[in-house]
Formats: sequence, structure tokens, C-alpha cells
Amino acid sequence: MIEIFGNSACPYCLRAQKLAKRYSLQYEYKNIDYEKYRDELTSLKEDYKTVPQIWWNGKYIGGYNELAAEIENTRNYGQEGF
Repeated sequence: MIEIFGNSACPYCLRAQKLAKRYSLQYEYKNIDYEKYRDELTSLKEDYKTVPQIWWNGKYIGGYNELAAEIENTRNYGQEGF
């Protein structure tokens, strides 16, 4: 499962969601405009400066570019080894 933390003004957050959909990957989008998701993100990574912030099966990936690279470079789109 991919967790994407983002906000409504972020084009890369939308792109990350579309990328997950394109490859039929399960994901959950957590909009940090809502306090509960902002608090959850802060508990996972206090020093984030940008969004999206992405985790895949509990492993921190990074942002959109890192997600795209992970999908491209990982057999079965990241499902193995996580």
C-alpha cells in the first residue's frame, strides 16, 4: 500500500495519485489540509518541507520523482522486497 501525503494545491500530489492509478497500485491519499493527516505526517517525518511525502509498505520513498523511479526500477512495481 502506498501512502501519499499532500495538499489540495499541490500538482505533484495529483500526479503521484495518477501514477499509482496508472499502474493499478493500491494507495491512500492523505490530504494534510486536514489536521489529522497533517499530525500523522508530522509524527512520521517532522522536518518535511514539501509535499507529496510518500511511503510504500511502510518504507519512506520521498516525493513524486522518487515514486516514479521506484515504480520504474522495481520489479512488480515495488511489490517485492517491501
